[in-house]
Amino acid sequence: MPETSSATQAMPDKARFLVHAALGAPLNDFLTVAATDPEIAVVDVIGPRDRPHTAVVEISPDKARLLDQHFRLTGTPSHQLTIEPDRPLSMFDSGAADPF
Repeated sequence: MPETSSATQAMPDKARFLVHAALGAPLNDFLTVAATDPEIAVVDVIGPRDRPHTAVVEISPDKARLLDQHFRLTGTPSHQLTIEPDRPLSMFDSGAADPF
């Protein structure tokens, strides 16, 4: 039997997403709401403590779609949040790269 982490067993239907504040939007407002929503687990917050710009959250794909729709409907140039899947970073493209 393959080993699985307790987090995978506890939340198999959840994935990590990035919630990003564009144009200086207050991410703290979202974090306040997220703290009261049992469907959202804030994993990490990136940026200055008083003005973070990105949150890593663990939620279901359905919840991510709902948040995306909400952000698109309520976003304005002065208050815009976006959400995207948290994908692993790669130092190089998939093609061969010549460092010189």
